[in-house]
Amino acid sequence: MSETTTLKQVSVGLARCSGCGACASLAPEIFEMDPETEKPTIKKDEATEEEVRQAMAYCPEDCIEID
Repeated sequence: MSETTTLKQVSVGLARCSGCGACASLAPEIFEMDPETEKPTIKKDEATEEEVRQAMAYCPEDCIEID
């Protein structure tokens, strides 16, 4: 299995997050915005690098990580 198809743990560094919503817009199957905290929550704990790559690239605070 290649790196891009292997499931990996997704996490968001909420302390660094500005709440811009780019992750939820670009990968709504993985992230959604919490209206109370105005920060993203993770809907899907594991995803492939390919599924998360665009959200990671557009995150202005670089808070999205995959393990």
